[in-house]
Amino acid sequence: IFLTVNAMRFTAVLLAAVIANSAADVLWSDVCSQSDVQGTKWCDTSLTSQARAEAFVAALEPSEKVVLMTNEAQGVPRLHIPPYQWGSEGLHGPLQPCVCGTSSVGGVQKCACPTSFPAPSAMGSAFNVSLYWEVGHADGIEARAINNCRNHKTQNNYGDGIDYWSPTVNMQRDPRWGRNQEVPGEDPMLTGQYAANFVRGLQGETQGNTPVDPEGHIAIVACCKHFVANSLESWNGHTRHNFDAQVPLRDLADYYLPAFKGCVMEGHVKGIMCSYNAVNGVPMCTNALYLNETLRNSWGFDGYVTSDCDAIGDVYSPEPQGHGYASATNGTALSLKAGTDMDCGDWGKHAYLNELPAAVAAGLVTQDDLDRSLIRLTKLQMELGLYDSKAHQMYFQLDIDNISTPEHKQLALEAAQQSIVLLKNDGVLPIAAGKKIAVIGPHSLGTEVFLSNYHGSRCLNNGSISGPPTFDCIQTPEDAIAKANGNGETTVSQGCTVTGGTTAMIAEAVGNASAADTVVLIMGLDGSVEGEGHDRYNTTLPGMQPQLVSEVLALGKPTVLVLVNGGTVSLGSIKDAAPAIVDAFYGGEMAAQAMADVLFGRYNPSGRLTATVYPVSFLDQVPLTQMSVTEPPGRTHMYYTGEPEFEFGDGLSYTSFTATLEAPEVVGGRLPSLSTEDASEHRLALRLRNSGSRAGAVKVLAMWRPVGDHLAPLRQKLVGFDGVHLAPAQEGELFFVLSSEHFAVADEDGRRIVYPGEYEVFFKGVGPTPTPVARLSLVGSQRLVEDAAL
Repeated sequence: IFLTVNAMRFTAVLLAAVIANSAADVLWSDVCSQSDVQGTKWCDTSLTSQARAEAFVAALEPSEKVVLMTNEAQGVPRLHIPPYQWGSEGLHGPLQPCVCGTSSVGGVQKCACPTSFPAPSAMGSAFNVSLYWEVGHADGIEARAINNCRNHKTQNNYGDGIDYWSPTVNMQRDPRWGRNQEVPGEDPMLTGQYAANFVRGLQGETQGNTPVDPEGHIAIVACCKHFVANSLESWNGHTRHNFDAQVPLRDLADYYLPAFKGCVMEGHVKGIMCSYNAVNGVPMCTNALYLNETLRNSWGFDGYVTSDCDAIGDVYSPEPQGHGYASATNGTALSLKAGTDMDCGDWGKHAYLNELPAAVAAGLVTQDDLDRSLIRLTKLQMELGLYDSKAHQMYFQLDIDNISTPEHKQLALEAAQQSIVLLKNDGVLPIAAGKKIAVIGPHSLGTEVFLSNYHGSRCLNNGSISGPPTFDCIQTPEDAIAKANGNGETTVSQGCTVTGGTTAMIAEAVGNASAADTVVLIMGLDGSVEGEGHDRYNTTLPGMQPQLVSEVLALGKPTVLVLVNGGTVSLGSIKDAAPAIVDAFYGGEMAAQAMADVLFGRYNPSGRLTATVYPVSFLDQVPLTQMSVTEPPGRTHMYYTGEPEFEFGDGLSYTSFTATLEAPEVVGGRLPSLSTEDASEHRLALRLRNSGSRAGAVKVLAMWRPVGDHLAPLRQKLVGFDGVHLAPAQEGELFFVLSSEHFAVADEDGRRIVYPGEYEVFFKGVGPTPTPVARLSLVGSQRLVEDAAL
């Protein structure tokens, strides 16, 4: 936990917020206040939320139940329960509009827009669990403040509720997947840690696992999606609606499931979204094996499961529109009994509303089946405080002053800075201010592109929330670089668009580059290339960008290539030709300033790649539809046997570091042995020293690899990460726990086993090669750590 703003400042802001926004309609303002329900058990705040939820569901008539099991819940007027909308998003900031409200300071009316933090594919590179928590927490605070400022007359419009279908915790298993920008990386351990900490922040739980709210209310019900093995949108005739992901049980246990397990068991997430795809022949929203056995029985999940929108309709829609797995009534009944508590039917099928009554009549579904899901849903609404008086609830007091605060803007900047990865530097960086700099590329004047997908409104329209959305308040890279360049001259030319085929602008750009001392190329992808609903068919720079880059590099000028992207970009010959390469990703609203800070040395980069950058030839070796990450040539740093352009964990600094493994004692290059037969462990102490001339942070990845092929095809595994900021000549220490269970891997049946054998423990991030390296023996007999729940 390091390099981050003081987490307690958010809690202080919450506790100080005591004036409700009277200008807006309070969500569910009248529930339990009427005389005819005040004496009911479900309005009795002395009871547990479980007991209250059971009492409420017991009070429902059969005809009132199904209408509560859709994201557009219709309410129960007889019991004074208004409509409720379960659907909203907060992937890296609230997917919400700008709002107006009355300030608690001075009572003035003002407007504000939600803060947009970097995309998860960017933030993963920070390798900083404290940062993940803080961004999640800020996201949740702004979500509740915006909700308090919204007009809730209808109370079932998208975004009206306080349940967010975030975060996305699928894996960057292939660079072609269109939604790589939504997830933190290719590694299950990293993704699980990101999810767990982001969820705790979003839901209002401290990093010490206690509620931020003294009364114990949840801030936002988070939802980890898309469960499971979901990483194809539309590719070569396959779509996410009809795709059957054929996944070996070993891959499921070691690769696809661990991040969701971390979200549930460490993050305590309250929601899970089942995905469109099938897994090994069974559509996920009807997959009782995973939704009941794995999720609830094995992991202890006690929240609700929602379908992805119209995923239950996909269960019974004929191929190629869906899976054609069962009839409409049967498929809907199977989904409910498998554990899908709520149907998002936003796209028109409304499976539960249209088919559950027939399923009940046919005896396929019982009232107990309905009640089980309704109790889960109602319990969460109780925990959100919706049934209780709002007058003194912490989260219902947040107002316009808690949106886009100076603290949140600073956090957005820090997140963007920590996310940037310096991949190559042949002495070009940092740039000295006062030179003639040419800023070139399709993203040189970018604004909205840095917000990635699933972003909210960001800029007021001349101080108002009316009119079309605008992004003119977001700084462009050209403007940030020009300001950082001081008295120097800065020119700008796009040279080409992201995907267009025209070369008409290239000559002007090359001319600007020729006249400059230093060139900054800002290239990459955007939502037209990668996004929900469409995958990539190649991983190189699209359109005329390769030609523009090649012509500029041919000038021999000091040139920095800055990449803006979600999924990784293969560079081919450009990798060797470019003197410096920086991956800036989709860095959020403060992306441009963070970029300039790194380019001019005002911030020393510390980010590390969270996904392997494959060579261009990789696409010819494996189709996107192949879900196994272990089949040759393998995928990700864990299994890939080829030569990548850049490796997982790569990242440079403007300074240098040395490291020494101080404990336990290394004798003859070996650590003391661990036993496979118990939970024995080592506490590794790594002493670091800044041996360079600049202050900076170092992010260290603790990993192991088998000696020999007894665990093939596994190559290596991440077991921990941390970092520290050091001044020149300053020393610091990081600690990692390495237990025998960290060495558990799945067999072909999905059972996770600790095997005896020889291993190497190493640390990535200190220098250009992993250091230090020490041998370790696991002694004893193989031990089953976790039986297959697959």
